[in-house]
Amino acid sequence: MIMKTLLWLAVISLLATPASFAQDDDKPTVAWLKWGDSSNVALAEKAILDMLQVYGFINEDERALLDDERSIEGERINIIYGDSLFDRIEANAIIDEALDKDADVFVTFTTQMTQIAYYAIREFIDPPKLIFTVTSGPYITGVAQSSCIKPDFVTGTVPVTNYEDIVPLLLMQDPDMKVAGAIYSPQQRASEVGVARIAEIGESLGLSVVAESIIVTPDLYQAVENLANQGAEAIIIPIFTFQGFGLLLSLTHDYGLPVVFSAPQNAYRGGTIGGGFFGLYKQGVIAANMLIGHLNGDIDIADTAIYESDDFAFAVNLDAADLQDVEISQALLDGAAYIVEDGETAQGVTRQYPEVEISLPEMSLDERRAADLEFLAGLACTEDIIAEQQAALDAAAE
Repeated sequence: MIMKTLLWLAVISLLATPASFAQDDDKPTVAWLKWGDSSNVALAEKAILDMLQVYGFINEDERALLDDERSIEGERINIIYGDSLFDRIEANAIIDEALDKDADVFVTFTTQMTQIAYYAIREFIDPPKLIFTVTSGPYITGVAQSSCIKPDFVTGTVPVTNYEDIVPLLLMQDPDMKVAGAIYSPQQRASEVGVARIAEIGESLGLSVVAESIIVTPDLYQAVENLANQGAEAIIIPIFTFQGFGLLLSLTHDYGLPVVFSAPQNAYRGGTIGGGFFGLYKQGVIAANMLIGHLNGDIDIADTAIYESDDFAFAVNLDAADLQDVEISQALLDGAAYIVEDGETAQGVTRQYPEVEISLPEMSLDERRAADLEFLAGLACTEDIIAEQQAALDAAAE
């Protein structure tokens, strides 16, 4: 009798195990895919985690693990945390891991990781959903054609960089400037497009822009020397992800050249001036809104437009200017969103999160959900919008 009871218990246990796995399978799995760490990414990451926590998808303990860059098997959601550390081979490896673990959604940060992930899954019959953020170049890299003309599994947020606002910062610093240098990478399409646009705008302002390309970090030595020899009075950097930030700054200190980066956050990292998109925490909030809307079944990714924003601001680093023996103009000081001096800002902006607004507004969950659903409804791709965007693409191609 005891033997029969044990056998029945074993059978019941075997029958119960698949049911347990099935329950786990119903829990969504999100792949968190980073090209590398930066203050831009940190702002968007914080926003997404803030949103997931306030909506109850992660609890306090799970949030702590994610803040520590660790994967979780959570109560409501699994998150596979992956950072490629700016390495393409590692990027492919963490994407493969996410696919092996049947990730339902890819959340990608930066143009580089978004592009790699997209091309890894675009031929799949039923690919994971791809929600990107801090991604300035989805159109020039082929991930999408426009906000509504895109693959059905793709949406995300785009911080629009208007070089028309950034290049004039050079002349705000020195109205008599005649030559500016630029550095870009032929391996990064966004930087190539950016430097071409900078040169075009510079010419319209009577400013000659000379450019040098780099492939690896040591190329910076020759690039900065070449720009100095060509008479560059400052260096401007387009949207560009590279690991030689510290070396570039050191070289510009040696040559006495101020550096304008195409992101305000880089002023806190040591750039003389940082100008460009200002609202990366908000971009993360919107990407999280898309993710949560998808997980709750409130939206169809196929019909959800890519969100574009061109909020602009610039910041100044007086510490960097001192090292370069450069005096920042009063015009820049008066217009800066924040000023870094002695490693700090009077505006309360920090190195880790270099924006003023870095928290969610206080409201009840019902109020937040109503506001978020209203926002998502405004991103619906209608037939008229798609037709209008296709016409614009056709006209541009002629």
